Amino acid sequence: MCRYTISVSWDGTLYDCDFNQMLDLPVDHRVSPAHIRDFDPVQLNQRQITTRNHCYGCTAGAGSSCGGSVTS
Repeated sequence: MCRYTISVSWDGTLYDCDFNQMLDLPVDHRVSPAHIRDFDPVQLNQRQITTRNHCYGCTAGAGSSCGGSVTS
């Protein structure tokens, strides 16, 4: 999910995935917009994906919508 889709919270905050949204880990705002009002697909595509231990489920190919990697 984090490579092709983003999650948007009720207040417009952008997250790399729904798991990050539940853990309140928004997108890396140093490179890309952190809110839907400032959405820029070019900047968003250049961001560093926010990862933590819960990401291992996706990178192992067991995530609900991930292809098994957080990098291209």
